[in-house]
Amino acid sequence: MNQPPPHGWHQQPGPPQNWPQQGYQQQPGWGPPQPPGKSKVPLVIGILFGVLVLGGVITCLVIYLNVNKDGGSEKRADKLPALCGNVSEAALAKAHTTNPNALMSRETQLTKGIRTTCSWNQTKGVDGSGHRTTDVSVTNEREEAESAFSRSISTYMGTTQGRPLQKPIKGLGDEAVVILIETKSAFTEMAILVRKGELIVKVDHSGWDAGLFSNTKPDLEELEAAAKGVAEEMVAKL
Repeated sequence: MNQPPPHGWHQQPGPPQNWPQQGYQQQPGWGPPQPPGKSKVPLVIGILFGVLVLGGVITCLVIYLNVNKDGGSEKRADKLPALCGNVSEAALAKAHTTNPNALMSRETQLTKGIRTTCSWNQTKGVDGSGHRTTDVSVTNEREEAESAFSRSISTYMGTTQGRPLQKPIKGLGDEAVVILIETKSAFTEMAILVRKGELIVKVDHSGWDAGLFSNTKPDLEELEAAAKGVAEEMVAKL
């Protein structure tokens, strides 16, 4: 026999007669309305945009780091011919080429004399990014020095790399010229030719600078000053 609920309590009415006792069965079409499904198109577009932006940033970063990487190699202890010692470390530092390169430096016996070549390039962690090389040659031409000097100028001026320009240098040896060779690329070459008695001195200083995302031409005044500094020291001690 069913007992009435305690005073103050209310019994939840049971399901109507003839309804199932365990769980109600919802009729089709009944219940709260479902919200419309959201389109995934904006999400896909956003993801694609983010991927493109990230890819662009990574590409720019790789290009920047590659262009602006240290242009030097580890410091070498190469021993160069004694005549190469005429050029000081200070002059080489100004030219951003403090690393001696024995592979390109030697003394060569000629029919009528001797040629000494000296070569330097960049030291890693010292001479910066971009690219620089400094090559010097001293040739004893004896009685043919004047004609050899003219031939050297003609050789530089006849290059097909660019449109060479030349101008004289006063106060350096018996006669001297500086020749500028610019190319369509960033590569730029500055050559200084000097005749001092029977000796012909050639200083070839070349390279390019690192730009933001590509190589750029070096400052011409800086390039010329560096080459001239090397030439003056070499000639002064001959």
